[in-house]
Amino acid sequence: MHTPRREKATIVAVGMFLACLGLFSQHSLAADSAQVVDGSSVTVLYHITFPSEAGFEIKDVGQFVQGKHQLLPALEREVTGMKTGEEKKVELSAEEGFGPYDVKKQKTVPKSDLPAGTKEGDVLKDHDGQPATVTQLSDSSAVMDYNHPLAGKSLVVKLKILKVENPS
Repeated sequence: MHTPRREKATIVAVGMFLACLGLFSQHSLAADSAQVVDGSSVTVLYHITFPSEAGFEIKDVGQFVQGKHQLLPALEREVTGMKTGEEKKVELSAEEGFGPYDVKKQKTVPKSDLPAGTKEGDVLKDHDGQPATVTQLSDSSAVMDYNHPLAGKSLVVKLKILKVENPS
């Protein structure tokens, strides 16, 4: 048998429980609606395709801190203001991506300077730690290309913001 006092206590307890749920759901909604701003820690799903190379694509999840120049500047501008769950397609010219291809960044070196077994397409680091791709090999020399592998290529980047954590 319920007493009026017990019913009142139950109503108060249920009310407090529902109020707490409301607070938590509002907190969750606020977190979900956080916008990407400088200092935000952002988790993003990205899918990169190359209009000039059908069938070649990169798809991965990445994390970055907005404003720390961990992304291409054009992409950093594009994600500013995006929210969790939001998607965007960005087309980047070679200049906005990894820059134009520069033939001056090719260097011919003696083949004897390379490790044994080096093949065309291998990526090696020079004595300064700079990566270079072996683009040509002959009996006596090799051409090393210091351009970024994506230099000179237009990119299409599809982004989906998975998580935004703003600094407090």
